[in-house]
Amino acid sequence: MAGSGKRPAAEGPRGRGRNALAPAAVPEKEKISITLDKTLVDEIRAHFGGRALSASINELLHVALAQERLAELVGQMEREAGPASPEAYDRVLAQWFEAE
Repeated sequence: MAGSGKRPAAEGPRGRGRNALAPAAVPEKEKISITLDKTLVDEIRAHFGGRALSASINELLHVALAQERLAELVGQMEREAGPASPEAYDRVLAQWFEAE
């Protein structure tokens, strides 16, 4: 699947090689009805291949919420300690990509 933009279903929700969801008991599900832009649904289906749409959207929402929580944490840290220097960002990015 290299270059296709799709992930194998077994790979799970990941961001830069890190599992965004801890392997835990399957959470309780709630059936809801939502309306989404067709172009967005088409893109999700193409990205996740033949995987169930509900599972794909569920995974994307988990990742999006994790990113929101991280952004809130970074904001809190910047309010307390000031913004990180460009050099600090460079060090973190170097470590991030080195770990892969």
